[in-house]
Amino acid sequence: MDTADGQGEGTAGLVAAIALYVPEGEERAGRVSSVTTDPVAGTPLRAVVDFGSTPEGTDTGPDIEVATRVWDGPEAAGERALRGLCAERALMERRMRDPQGGDALSLGEDARWSRAELAVDGRPVEAVVLATGMCWVAAAEAEPGVLVRVYTPAPGPGPERLVRVRDAAKLEPMRGRG
Repeated sequence: MDTADGQGEGTAGLVAAIALYVPEGEERAGRVSSVTTDPVAGTPLRAVVDFGSTPEGTDTGPDIEVATRVWDGPEAAGERALRGLCAERALMERRMRDPQGGDALSLGEDARWSRAELAVDGRPVEAVVLATGMCWVAAAEAEPGVLVRVYTPAPGPGPERLVRVRDAAKLEPMRGRG
């Protein structure tokens, strides 16, 4: 059922349930393209907001993607968790482009790790960065227990200033892909 603001309850509920981030100054409405929920509690564990992807016609993928993941590990997220989040997205990109290729299960010889500073709601956070010939991915702990990942196609860098979505009207209503 839609709410009075034209957004589905799902979008408004998602914004209330999990920290979603978008690039500061981005004028396009973000599209919630993926949500993973806890199978028992039904609460969101992960959500992806993308920009530049379209559900109509040929979809070449987003030009910016910002993912949020609730960290539920026994200890604080560290370097390994952040690298895993970056590598996951880079590998997904490789598999989408050439699923049968010999490199579909590796980061590739051109993969380079580095660090960068992101600003999340005006607060600096240190990010792990993975750059390959296909993409630029950065991951950081945006706030305690919340990881954020920024993806753009190569060469990058992607947006380095993010703001939290507090109003569901800044996002397209959730919908399936066409």
